[in-house]
Amino acid sequence: MNPDRREKKRSAALDEIRATAWKQIGAMGVQALSLRGIAREMGMTAPALYRYYADRDALVIALLVDAFTSFTAALETGRDTSNADDHIGRLRAMCKSYFQWAVQNPQHYALMFGTTIPRQLFAQELGPVAQRSFLVLQGVIGDAYKAGKITGELTSLRLPTQLKVQYEALKKMGMPYTPMVTHLALAVWSTMHGITSLYLYQYLAGFLAENVESFVDFEIEKIIRMMGMS
Repeated sequence: MNPDRREKKRSAALDEIRATAWKQIGAMGVQALSLRGIAREMGMTAPALYRYYADRDALVIALLVDAFTSFTAALETGRDTSNADDHIGRLRAMCKSYFQWAVQNPQHYALMFGTTIPRQLFAQELGPVAQRSFLVLQGVIGDAYKAGKITGELTSLRLPTQLKVQYEALKKMGMPYTPMVTHLALAVWSTMHGITSLYLYQYLAGFLAENVESFVDFEIEKIIRMMGMS
């Protein structure tokens, strides 16, 4: 077989396997994800499927790479709806994109933040992809900080020594921002993750009925206000 044709055939098979896996996750949850079940649905034998993914962990890593890549693209798209000097607009749109992407892709979000990955596999294959999504957020806050747009009480707080040392260590791992910027980025991420998770697990709707979006928008404005952005 022509090498190009062979590669196209392999790529198409990989895409179909991942699409079938997402379908299985959507129907039964990530815990039910099974290579044998995927092979059965695709009309393949299990040994044939193992030629594409050595084991379940390998498939989960591939799914996570797809999910984090899509997530990062959504954050970047939200960020880029505002000009580079509109720091508030960029942060506001990016936070909203975080929530909207998760609502549109709940299985992806649950897999990203609800799956335990062996440390070695995370470092080797997934870490750099997952880190890029955080760097988008960190970059927006870092640009605002350098431009003097983050003011108020937060900037005068002194980080605990242990945290400062840890944040300095993260700079060696490709997060080239000051400890305060890294802390603010983690704080914003934690807030958005908490809001998003409460919504996806049906808690917010119980309190807020049809007013969830107003709540999300208000909380994003509160983040901006708390950071003293101007």
